[in-house]
Amino acid sequence: MIKFFRKIRYNLMETGKTGKYLKYAIGEIVLVVIGILIALQINTWNEERKQKNLEMDYYCQLLEDVKQDLIQIHNQIDKSNERLEASNTLLQLLQTDNPKYEDVMPLAMKSLSLVTYTLRPNLTAFEDLKSSGNLNILKDNTIKIKITDYYSMIDGMIDVMDINADGVVNLFYAQNDFADIGWQYMDFVKNGIDTTKIDLNKLNPNKQLTNESKKRLTSDAVFFIGANSRIKYLYETILPDIENMIELLNNKCQKKE
Repeated sequence: MIKFFRKIRYNLMETGKTGKYLKYAIGEIVLVVIGILIALQINTWNEERKQKNLEMDYYCQLLEDVKQDLIQIHNQIDKSNERLEASNTLLQLLQTDNPKYEDVMPLAMKSLSLVTYTLRPNLTAFEDLKSSGNLNILKDNTIKIKITDYYSMIDGMIDVMDINADGVVNLFYAQNDFADIGWQYMDFVKNGIDTTKIDLNKLNPNKQLTNESKKRLTSDAVFFIGANSRIKYLYETILPDIENMIELLNNKCQKKE
């Protein structure tokens, strides 16, 4: 093609057709410019397409992370309900006339089961967006703001949950006499005691709670209920927001072109 154009130019110059040569040269320049502009436009389209696909990838990654958070939250609510059930049963038992350590202590243990295993949000996509400087790739400002607010809110909620969870655990372990309070009747302690060497009955001959121990455990049970109720409330509070965000991200997560 290049040889063809050169041949035309040469023939025009040889035949002395300067005017036609100039027109031809200008036309050739115009064609070259048009070609460059088309190439630049195609490159721009390709870059825009890559950016759009990358944006969709992030929406899909965020969607998967938030879905995993939702699964975690439902599991945490279930665990909170189990702890609340145990705490209420414990309080009910302590209000009877002669509660026994062997009945009370397992319920106390269930009242704080996995309480420190609070929500740990999936931050993979969000951290990648921030660290790579790609946060501006998200063109939907509504989603961008919701995502940023969501993770900020989660951080604050986790702090409150951890305070409640630590309070439950610290209260449970703040004992002056573990044998007197009946720890030997909890499964994880009982299973560690070598009964070929140790007589469980001698650890605490009185299998019924003293008034002092009963009062202490009643106070603990009320605290367990309060802390677990607070944790459950926080999880339930965030559910509408996270479900709305999943719906928004679902609409953005599409197949690549």
